[in-house]
Amino acid sequence: MNAVKKAVAATGVGAAVVLGGRAVGRRREAHRDRSEHWLAVTIDRPFDAVSGLEALPGPLEELRAHVDLRLRPAPGDRGTEVLAVPKDDDVSREDLRVALRKTKSLIETGTVIQPDTPPTTHPGPLGRVLRLVVGKSAGEGRL
Repeated sequence: MNAVKKAVAATGVGAAVVLGGRAVGRRREAHRDRSEHWLAVTIDRPFDAVSGLEALPGPLEELRAHVDLRLRPAPGDRGTEVLAVPKDDDVSREDLRVALRKTKSLIETGTVIQPDTPPTTHPGPLGRVLRLVVGKSAGEGRL
């Protein structure tokens, strides 16, 4: 048993990690071809303010020729939803996810929010588990 598995077992988080992994595996099997699935992010700004921009800031505008883009009011008057899907193979879904995340940050705060450097996680067993989870989420993880 490697150190990470021992740390997970010792902390009692193992069941959640294993169950979460199984659920993710099932979802991946059910949605093997995600190329047609729209990626979405909710921006905490009114629809008129976002749709009235001449160009979206940041990397999303750079990818605009290679993605289909939709803007719509978010449910419950919670801002604006930006939805995107790649049109061709020139842009990966991972690059599009990063572009959506950065564009959201630029519109809401005026800057791209970066994680703490150095990280504030503890170097112990739970810190290792957290780094493992965060590392996996960088690609097709959460927005």
